[in-house]
Amino acid sequence: MSKLVLIGGGGHCRSVLDCAKRMDCFDEIVITDSSLEPGTKIMGCTVMGNDDCLEQLKRQGFDYAFVTVGSVKVNPIRERIADHVSSLGFIFPVIQDPSAVVSDSATIGGGTFIGKNAVINSCARIGEHCIINTGAIIEHDCIVESFTHVSVGATLCGKVKVGRNSMIGAKSTVIQCVNVGDNCVVGAGAVIIRDLVSDSTAVGVPARII
Repeated sequence: MSKLVLIGGGGHCRSVLDCAKRMDCFDEIVITDSSLEPGTKIMGCTVMGNDDCLEQLKRQGFDYAFVTVGSVKVNPIRERIADHVSSLGFIFPVIQDPSAVVSDSATIGGGTFIGKNAVINSCARIGEHCIINTGAIIEHDCIVESFTHVSVGATLCGKVKVGRNSMIGAKSTVIQCVNVGDNCVVGAGAVIIRDLVSDSTAVGVPARII
């Protein structure tokens, strides 16, 4: 039996949960969230309590866990949660909606979410605990480092590299062969036409650092 714990019960949890159910490979799914009452139901799945109950859930046969705390900006909280959950011995699966198209030559790290109608093309490499959200396009030979969020409808053209813990905003575009550093934020609808240094925020068409 495959049992899964989702850590975080907000909006991103609902997106991940819907895709996990569509995969039809988990026998039981529960949720932890400190802001929700134990016993609360989210899309038919039970909130068990806060993260203090993770060790007990592991003993009960919940071998898989997934961080479902969302990310709308640079967010180190997700990495801290993942480190804690990993120390308890949980396995992080890839949760990929059946409608997503992922090349056989692409590599996807554990804990990564691939949403509905996302495309990950040939020889792309996606790190651990990334969010490749609804309708995002990751073209050939791109590299997306761990804990980065490529938001709804965003496009990374060929051979783009995005560093760790960055946020690529909704409907934005990074043109081919451009590097985006660590801890960067690309604003919604922005067009990145040149390299973006770490720890910067860029908005506009073409994008400029603010």
